[in-house]
Amino acid sequence: MEPTTERRQDIYSGRRMEWRWVAVGVVAIAGMGTLLAALLAACRVDVAGWVAGIRVVTAAFALGGLLVGMLSPGYTVWEAGFASVIAASALIVLADRLLEAGPGVFVLLPLVLGWGLISGLIGGRIGEWIQHRSPSGT
Repeated sequence: MEPTTERRQDIYSGRRMEWRWVAVGVVAIAGMGTLLAALLAACRVDVAGWVAGIRVVTAAFALGGLLVGMLSPGYTVWEAGFASVIAASALIVLADRLLEAGPGVFVLLPLVLGWGLISGLIGGRIGEWIQHRSPSGT
């Protein structure tokens, strides 16, 4: 067996998903989403617009997934995915309360949940790839 195969973690590796990394991912995604939206608002960009919303969701969820993927020793794609779903749900509730979007929230729900989940999973997978390519070889 090759040394890289022994170190490789996958869904069947027997390592449990750690909920603390899910929590780190939720905080990272929500924090980055809030920061990016605030930066865009400071630059006088309409944050409630579709283009800005898609950019914020993509960047926040991908970077949050990337962070979890790079730092978590477990099967990080699952952790990034769970963090994405929880953060998306929290952001939808927050947007409903702050923006008073009315029925527009139901349009945002599939966008944030679907696209956020995809972005978070891609970020988690890239982070996992970076972690396994590092010289430490964890």
